[in-house]
Amino acid sequence: MTLLRKFSLVALGVSIVLQSACSQHDIETVPKQNRVLFKDVSDSVGLVSEANWKYGGPAVADLNNDGHYDFLLSNHDTTPVQLFMGNAAHHFDEIKNVYPKADLHGISAGDFDLDGDNDVLLSLGGGNGLTPQPQRLLRNDNGTFTDITKEAGISELGARGRSVRWVDLDNDGDLDFMQVNAAKMVNEALPRNIIFENLGNGTFRYVESPGFEDIEAERVLITDYNSDNVMDIIAFTSYDKTSIWQGNGDFTFSNTTNTVLPQGHDDYPGTITVAQADIDNDGDLDYYFARGKLYYTIANNSISFDKEKQSLDLRDVGSKSHDGLTLYADSDIVLSDFYHFPRAKLLEFMPVFIGANKQQITTPKDAHAITQEQAKGFPAEVNETGWYLGYLGDNKWRLEWLLTDDVAWDVRASIKGVSDYEANWTPQELAVPDVLLRNDDGVLTDISQRIPDSLNTNNWGVTSGDFNNDGNADFFVYRFGDLQRRIADVMLLNTGDGHFTSSVAHNATTEIGSKSHGDSGVAFDFDLDGKIDILSGDDDNGKWHLYKNVTDNGNNNHLLIKIGYSENGIDPYGAKVWITTKGKKQYKLIGSTNANHSQSLLNIVHFGLGKDEVVTDITVRWRDGTTRTLKNQQANQLLTLGKSI
Repeated sequence: MTLLRKFSLVALGVSIVLQSACSQHDIETVPKQNRVLFKDVSDSVGLVSEANWKYGGPAVADLNNDGHYDFLLSNHDTTPVQLFMGNAAHHFDEIKNVYPKADLHGISAGDFDLDGDNDVLLSLGGGNGLTPQPQRLLRNDNGTFTDITKEAGISELGARGRSVRWVDLDNDGDLDFMQVNAAKMVNEALPRNIIFENLGNGTFRYVESPGFEDIEAERVLITDYNSDNVMDIIAFTSYDKTSIWQGNGDFTFSNTTNTVLPQGHDDYPGTITVAQADIDNDGDLDYYFARGKLYYTIANNSISFDKEKQSLDLRDVGSKSHDGLTLYADSDIVLSDFYHFPRAKLLEFMPVFIGANKQQITTPKDAHAITQEQAKGFPAEVNETGWYLGYLGDNKWRLEWLLTDDVAWDVRASIKGVSDYEANWTPQELAVPDVLLRNDDGVLTDISQRIPDSLNTNNWGVTSGDFNNDGNADFFVYRFGDLQRRIADVMLLNTGDGHFTSSVAHNATTEIGSKSHGDSGVAFDFDLDGKIDILSGDDDNGKWHLYKNVTDNGNNNHLLIKIGYSENGIDPYGAKVWITTKGKKQYKLIGSTNANHSQSLLNIVHFGLGKDEVVTDITVRWRDGTTRTLKNQQANQLLTLGKSI
């Protein structure tokens, strides 16, 4: 971005070529016979969605506790919340009109009133910061969702909502919740981040929490990094640093970032999603940070240039600015996808002016060819908001764009037929290295060198699960891709010795080559066949996809355990599950295996067992301290521990 600068038409002499991250980095390190494979079953199971914006992944939970997972899908502000209820046939029925179209961000499900079904929290944005508003609480009454925000006592505290989390912050047996929000605007007097205590009578009250209220974050992972049975949080945002906060059990947190993160850390800025899993089976949770740059950060001198395909895509800021490029093309060029991301309704369209005479054409969404003769010359004066394109001779073109005020969130354009380009500014690097942290008794060690080079890209999401049932936790990482092209996401398979192999040949990226982008998702066993499946959202006008795991795992076994309520009637959130086999001991924390804006409740827990056929010990501990133990259980079955309400 350059603020209102006049450009010279002289070539600048330096050509910068950014190769596709897909072709440059993707190396298949998983032997063909060991690959994990998926099939997109979205249409066949009834998961019908429109191409639209997402916002930080889905929420997966068994809302009616019938033993089948349901989906809550956030479509930001273009489509209302979508609710799909799963059934015994592993098909999904959409429940309409759960909540109207809104500036929606995070979703979370939890049983705040302990009546046996899970209620829903929605985090609503602040209308570009102009109208901060409270989160919405939808009480689940046997499948009917009623907005009780006002009667629950939470309608008076509003913010620029981003993420909501159910969590029992005082360990009294019922779920409290926190709302983590975008930065306050100058007219906001209320806390940035808000905690509400569950009073046990259907209402909540605001609880002051010094430190937490001012955390610079838009997302949090609920975890227990120090295994003290009090929930902690990892707070993060793509725009600032990551921090770790130890829960004190009284609605307050202590900032333990500098004692828990590795010495010499840089605060790991740019974190978009965090996944948790015990990757070394030592009894504590390790963490994968997917890092990158989101839309507003990308929108500043970003270019994807494919020299072989002669295509150039660009994004820049939508605020007051003036920038440009010199293009080289042997013949005519083709314009498409000229777009501005609307900021309120300040700009209806951004005009495109061609040649010295500034002939205006319809802003090209679809392919629009421009000849050298048609675009001859460049305007002597560039003075109104718009795109300006001119042919200078000798196969040289000039493209400039001017915004005379802050009228959009970003501007975008694609040009084909370009053999090279020059700029007097350096396109920004979108890749931010991911981070892998091993938990060593509550202190984290950076082992990021074990992440393959294929993930040195702009990564927006990560989820975890044992995808090949070998008893080791794996990761699935979502890559943003090029500015106008979806690339394959990456499967990281845990080899069991502290290292990972990478694969893009898994068939779990249906929209490869389209104009959508990788966002985030959740891994779980939707059809209870003992194999971990994936629900993914493709952002920027992509769809939701359910990928069924169709891998032939050979003789690898599994165990599924549905965690119900404790003997005292406490819901499953925060319960811990340990299993022991001849080969190893494994551990899972009931809740969400990853965190972006939404929060899942995965209480049908999956364990891969490798070749072990008997689980010698199963222990469950609920957050009220009650436990259940089973001995010598056969593999390849679904068990239930805990009661129904």
